[in-house]
Amino acid sequence: MGRKKKKEYDVEIEMPEYDDKNISSVIKTLAELKSVKEAVTEKIDVVEKNLKDIMKERKWDNYKDEISQISVSISVDKKETINKKALKMLLNEEQYGQVIVVKSFENIVLVTPEDRERLRKYGKK
Repeated sequence: MGRKKKKEYDVEIEMPEYDDKNISSVIKTLAELKSVKEAVTEKIDVVEKNLKDIMKERKWDNYKDEISQISVSISVDKKETINKKALKMLLNEEQYGQVIVVKSFENIVLVTPEDRERLRKYGKK
């Protein structure tokens, strides 16, 4: 039996000012899309917290909704981190270089006027 495909939602987002040849238009559109993504992520976080609170209040680890046939469960994940300062003290530089792997990647950082103002407000320039 094969796995079910995830539902794909076609979301229409109007971008009337988007011109893929104009850098200003591309930057402005990207900033707008990122703010929409941020708003959606915030709403998802609120709903997930609400769901988790409801399940904990009822002392449920999992639940299956009979109407939608959607199931949900609370799982505990553990994440290990390395204390790099302590590791650096224990190893010499050559050994440390063999243990710690640094990967580089490119990332686009958008700073909107609102971001700039927020940075100024908190004293970072």
